[in-house]
Amino acid sequence: MKKMYNVFIILIPTLILLAQPPAPPRDRDMDGPGKEKMEMMMMWRLTEDLELTEKQAETFFPKYRIHQKNMEELREEGKKSLMGIKERLKEGKSISNKDVEKALKTFKELEMKKTDARVEFVTSLKGTLTTEQQAKLMLAPYKMRQEAKRNIKELKKFKNRRGQMNRWR
Repeated sequence: MKKMYNVFIILIPTLILLAQPPAPPRDRDMDGPGKEKMEMMMMWRLTEDLELTEKQAETFFPKYRIHQKNMEELREEGKKSLMGIKERLKEGKSISNKDVEKALKTFKELEMKKTDARVEFVTSLKGTLTTEQQAKLMLAPYKMRQEAKRNIKELKKFKNRRGQMNRWR
């Protein structure tokens, strides 16, 4: 009987662990529910930071979604343009000066397209947003990046403190 208990004690946790679905692969590109949550958070923050009225939000967010979709397409285009160089570096092959110049030219064109798209987006909101709201919208990405950096620093400090507390145990 004792052997039977030992078998069950070992077998049941093992079966439970094996029944778990595999962890999703870790990729820097966000897809799925995490991306949707982030987009919702961005919309919430923009609504709060810009102090949008319901009427303004009705016209702003459809335009914002289209703008975000365009920006995502430009980011994807940039990734694709650098894939050749990335693969060559991974394989240890040499890269010609011509390849680098071509990549720089593509990078420059994409950055100009992104800048033009941002400017066009903000100017398209002249009738919808006040001048102050337009200014806040232009500063919003920088503000959010700074806040994210600050949160990461605080998280690192917290983890370091936890590590130091556990060090003496």
